[in-house]
Amino acid sequence: MKNTVLSIGNFDGLHLGHRKFLSEVVGTAKKLGLRSVVMTFDNHPAGVIKGAKYTTLLPIRQKIRLMHELGVDEIPILHFDDEMARTSAEDFLRKDMVEAFLPAVIVMGHDSRFGSGRSGDLEFMKSRQSHYGFELQVVEPLLNGEQLVSSSLIRKTLAEGNLTVANKLLGAPYTIYGEVVHGAGLGNGLGFPTANLRLEEPLQLLPRSGVYHSRAWLEGQSFLGLTNIGTSPTLKHTGETEVETHILDFDGQIYGQPLRVELLSFLREEKMFSSKETLLEAMKEDLSRARMLAEKEGL
Repeated sequence: MKNTVLSIGNFDGLHLGHRKFLSEVVGTAKKLGLRSVVMTFDNHPAGVIKGAKYTTLLPIRQKIRLMHELGVDEIPILHFDDEMARTSAEDFLRKDMVEAFLPAVIVMGHDSRFGSGRSGDLEFMKSRQSHYGFELQVVEPLLNGEQLVSSSLIRKTLAEGNLTVANKLLGAPYTIYGEVVHGAGLGNGLGFPTANLRLEEPLQLLPRSGVYHSRAWLEGQSFLGLTNIGTSPTLKHTGETEVETHILDFDGQIYGQPLRVELLSFLREEKMFSSKETLLEAMKEDLSRARMLAEKEGL
C-alpha cells in the first residue's frame, strides 16, 4: 500500500524556492489523501563532502518547526556522514526511501541529487519509476529576475550585508537564534546594555560584521533592536566574533532566556573608534537611524 508523498533535501534556510517546493509536496499529498514526508539533514552534507566545517542558515530545530508550519506531516532527520556519502543511489532509494516510506509519489527539484557521487539525479529516478512503483514529480526552480533563488545566493548577499536582497529571497528577515548569556558588561557603562547571544547552532552563518537594525523576540513579544555582529574592537581585544543586541525601551533581566534576532537592515560596518566617546556618539546616531527606519516601516 503506497501511503506517502516523499522528498529529500537539505533545505538550508527554507527560502522562497524551498517554500514553493514544499507547498507542492504538501499540496500533492493532500490531493491524493496521503502523508507528506520530507527527509532532511541535521548537518550540511557539503561539510562532510568537502571535509571542513560548513555553516548553516537555519538551526535544525527551527527548520523542523518551520517545515511543520508549512504543512509537512513527517520530517525524518538524517545525519550525513562518510557511510552515507558512500551509499549508492540505488541502495538509498530502495532501502531508505521506497522500503521505509512506501511512496506513491517522489518529488524532486530540477537539480536534486543523492547517493554516492551524486548519481541519484532525475534521469536515474525516471529509470526507476516503474521498477519501484512510484511516480516522479519534478518541481521547477524559482527565479528572482534572471537569478535562481538558492542558498548559495543568500549566503553571498549576507556576506555583503545586503539584507534587502537576502530577506527578499528568504521571504522573511534573516534570523539568528540563541540564548542570552552574561557578557563583559561594557555596554552598561555606555548606557547601551546589550543582550549577548550564545548561538543555538554554533555553525549558523553570521553575516558581514557591522551594526544592524533588528527586531528582537522575547517570550512572544517583539522589540526594536540594534545588533552588533563582530569583535567590538574599540572595547574588546579578544578578536572573537560575538552577537550583541541592544533592545530598545527594555530594561529587564533576561539571562538564560531564548532570544531570536531578526536582522532588518545593515546600518554601518564595524570599525575601531579613537575613544569611547566617539563610539558612544556613533551608537546614538545608530539608535536615531534605527528609530527612523522603524517609523518608516511601521514597526
